[in-house]
Amino acid sequence: MSWKNIGAFQVDQATSCQFAQASGDFNPLHVDPILARRYQYGSTVIHGVCGILKALDILLMNLDRPVSLTAIKAHFTRPILHGDHVEVFSYQSTWHDQKLRLSVHGRRAQDITLVLTENGKGPEITKNAPISASKPQPVVLGFEDALGMESTFDLVWNPELMQILFPHAKQFLPDYQAAVLLGLTRIVGMKCPGLHSVFAGLNVHFVQNPSVSDVKMHFNVTKNDSRFSMITLGVTHNTANGEITALFRPKPVSQEKYIELQAIVPKNQFANQKALIIGGSRGIGEVTAKLIAAGGGHPVITYYRGKDDADRIVSDIRSHGGKCDAVSYDVLSPSKTVNMDCSADERVTHIYYFASPLIEKGEHLVWDDAVFQKFCNYYLSGFGQLIENFLSDSLYAKQKMTVFVPSTIFLDQPQKEFNEYIAAKAAVEALIRQLTVKLPNWKFMIPRLPRMLTDQTSGVNIDSSQKTAEVMLDALTSLDNPSD
Repeated sequence: MSWKNIGAFQVDQATSCQFAQASGDFNPLHVDPILARRYQYGSTVIHGVCGILKALDILLMNLDRPVSLTAIKAHFTRPILHGDHVEVFSYQSTWHDQKLRLSVHGRRAQDITLVLTENGKGPEITKNAPISASKPQPVVLGFEDALGMESTFDLVWNPELMQILFPHAKQFLPDYQAAVLLGLTRIVGMKCPGLHSVFAGLNVHFVQNPSVSDVKMHFNVTKNDSRFSMITLGVTHNTANGEITALFRPKPVSQEKYIELQAIVPKNQFANQKALIIGGSRGIGEVTAKLIAAGGGHPVITYYRGKDDADRIVSDIRSHGGKCDAVSYDVLSPSKTVNMDCSADERVTHIYYFASPLIEKGEHLVWDDAVFQKFCNYYLSGFGQLIENFLSDSLYAKQKMTVFVPSTIFLDQPQKEFNEYIAAKAAVEALIRQLTVKLPNWKFMIPRLPRMLTDQTSGVNIDSSQKTAEVMLDALTSLDNPSD
């Protein structure tokens, strides 16, 4: 017996919002692309339980008869992004014992073990309990806050949405069992750990032939492991009991406020700069904008989806007397140019290029071409098109311009599993050397920066003594004083 492909599915953002309505799990990791871009996956991902129910839906479509779950065990190996083509494979040892595997691009995303019985639908849920019209907010807990926590809540049940999302599971699986599974994602995403959570796995056993299904579900934290920021929760319902595991994911990084950076930047140090900062709405770009403004310069930060973050930075700088503007720009849409709206005496003098995708590891032993291409789209194509746009203006082509593009210390200190990222940065350095020859009036700098604390590295153990602002101030200072 071997694994057999039994179907495939895709989940888009709109479907995840429907699932949130059906389950009560409105964690922004799944439903808010703007906030989720600052989380560890760089984008929204589907609910893990949604993946389970999609796989069950395909299995039950193939079985074409009512079944009940005796037990279900699932392990979430990697996140599934919206739009991913998810293949579902089945490994059947006996009719009652089934294993399902969800795979994306040949990589395992979920393993699900099922024990089935041929019982029918069981007791109906007599009380429909759709979520309220207003979107609930997840609780905000730290790892220590969760220790010993327990609570009881009412399950959500919306049969109309279940029929839309999982028609075969709605037809063949007892409603109360589906409701219990929905309750598990609500616990993790909304209650404990809540906002900063990742669902790792579940192991649940069901009571067979219950006479009634209660709406109450109870959970309590039973174990914790600070090494992995992981907790185990016991879950009980009158038809089921078991446990789930969840991780606390890192919080987005908050950079230092403008007023704090004013204290470390000499007045007027950057007064000669009208600086365009590509990717300036967070991270190193945000810090660079604040440093330049604190030194008397005029940064113009670009954002793609983070308008609120960009507006927050502009407000922070202006409220303390600095200059700063924000414009929308997508480095992956080369047909669009940056609308600088500059007067003749306010032309850009410096370009800082911090646009980057999620810095992820390749999935293969040596080389992952898809990951490399993603880096190249940002670091080479996006950057090259930006420079082309400036050169299309004859005045910019003749004037002096300083261009700052960060490279990585990984080129000097090779890291395991970052082959594609390092190779892309090496290619950028090669491009910069070519441009240095081609554009003698322009000055290019591409320092190999150390790893600094940003959203990209919030889950990584880095040197906490290496402050992002201090590293960048040194880099900016050397920009105008290269001999220092």
